[in-house]
Amino acid sequence: MPSAPGPVTANPFEEPQRRISEFTAMEIATLQARLDRKLGPEYISARPGAAGQKVHYLSADKCINLANEVFGFNGWSSSIQKIDVDFDIGYGHIENCKGKAAAFEKSKKEGTTDALKRTLRNFGNVLGNCVYDKDYLSKVTKIKAAPARWDVDELHRHPDFAPIKKEPAPPKRVLEDDDLPPPRPSEPAKSSITSHIAAFDGDGEFGSMS
Repeated sequence: MPSAPGPVTANPFEEPQRRISEFTAMEIATLQARLDRKLGPEYISARPGAAGQKVHYLSADKCINLANEVFGFNGWSSSIQKIDVDFDIGYGHIENCKGKAAAFEKSKKEGTTDALKRTLRNFGNVLGNCVYDKDYLSKVTKIKAAPARWDVDELHRHPDFAPIKKEPAPPKRVLEDDDLPPPRPSEPAKSSITSHIAAFDGDGEFGSMS
């Protein structure tokens, strides 16, 4: 007779999926509002395309930074499931390469990056879906993006190369009456002139002084 099936053991390598019921309505609305926003001109890059046309796109580094900003660094993940020497969801190519290994390396890197960007755009405009809207592109590309602000203090530096920050000088303290030393006792004034009284015992030249 067949034996009864034993208890099902959970796969320890399988990440638990978070159920949609665990999200509150406020969290869903906030996340959806972020995803619906279209990107500013500072996010859009351009390169020459076919027939002298420009191709606008969202670069991989900006796409990853936006995903971290929207979902959090631990709120999403990506993995390479399969790589084929053929067209797939992501595609990369190279021409006039010196070696086969370099050609495969560049093509696979471009293919995985292309696949990542195409996957993230399915979540909404802020992750690159707006770049496929021609009406949006015609308007946003007319906006001049200001140069990015550059602050050296925001760089992550190695301790051996980090600039030494000078401690600010303490502000000068105004002496109060309580901080002044007690006054010294006054001494009697000394005169540099000495008075002399001439005493005459007898008759002087002009007679007695008494």
